[in-house]
Amino acid sequence: MSFFFNFNEDIPEEFYSSETHQPHNECSICGNSLNRGMYFIEKAYQRTHDKREFQLTFEYAICEDCKKDMMVSISKESFQNIQKFAMEMGDVFDFGEIDNDEINKDYLMTHCMATGKSIDELDEYHLLGIFSGDKMMQFPMLYGDSFIEEYSELLSEETKGFFDDLFNDITIIPPALAKILDDEKPKRPVLI
Repeated sequence: MSFFFNFNEDIPEEFYSSETHQPHNECSICGNSLNRGMYFIEKAYQRTHDKREFQLTFEYAICEDCKKDMMVSISKESFQNIQKFAMEMGDVFDFGEIDNDEINKDYLMTHCMATGKSIDELDEYHLLGIFSGDKMMQFPMLYGDSFIEEYSELLSEETKGFFDDLFNDITIIPPALAKILDDEKPKRPVLI
């Protein structure tokens, strides 16, 4: 079975917009409707200072066309590093002969795909999903802090600069957190 396969479930509320509490309806980059094809959502969370709960640090939804355009901006060095990393991680994502009915979506949304750690053991995580219309097309992916750090190190300075600029333009940071963070920026998106 392939890592990516047709999951075809209703969009979980965890992927809803933090502003509207409804499914995202437009691309964070171009503003076009997300009802025209596949799209991707990433939401990032960090533990609060008292470590009692997680707080949303950013979210975005991106249409397939904008994602393709974005991929062109990734440096050759970063792209090669990412491909090599993905090949090395292949065994981690091997679900063998499991079919859709055996996949536990709730487990996948609470455990890092790379390490298997529960979100209870993490200080930060990113939740990613692939969607079409009102359906989640691939099972959800959650990545914890160690994976995020390792992935970030794969990116060239050129690619990091591109993502910093993009990140400043498209991510939605809750107003209360933006006030606290002021000049601090959350980690770069990992969905590329």
